[in-house]
Amino acid sequence: MFRQWMQDHLHLLQHIARSFAPPADQPDLLQELMLAVWRALPAFRGDSRPATFLYRVAHNRALTWQAGQRGRRLRDGEAAAEAMRRITLSADPQEVRMLDRLYAAIRQLPALDRSILILSLDGVAYREIGQMHDMSENNVGVRLTRAKARLTGIISQIEAEEEEK
Repeated sequence: MFRQWMQDHLHLLQHIARSFAPPADQPDLLQELMLAVWRALPAFRGDSRPATFLYRVAHNRALTWQAGQRGRRLRDGEAAAEAMRRITLSADPQEVRMLDRLYAAIRQLPALDRSILILSLDGVAYREIGQMHDMSENNVGVRLTRAKARLTGIISQIEAEEEEK
């Protein structure tokens, strides 16, 4: 079952890792997320879709991981960022830069907004997002609209800083 879940939903774990960790730490967080899902698998009762269960486990682990990172000095991310770029060999370099900016901006959003945005990008319905976070569909829509507006501003700021360099 675990192998099938990873085949079907690895992209979701990758989104979470990229959204919660700087490039240098993303492979480590991805491993942590996979391990958390493996450990939580016996608790899956089938009350929800596997993707919903996997997302909750991974998101909670990412939040715990992020809290543990506070106060810790971040490693130099240049070499790791280059390694992540090599992983996406087939991607256009400009597309890779755009994705790097997007995830750098997403990491600056509050955790709840980040979660809602990632789920929305993965095509999860507002109703299901609301169920995951104990909020109404309307509240999900409002938070998502505000998060997108903040994200646009952050990306513009990142692009302006890059142009200054």
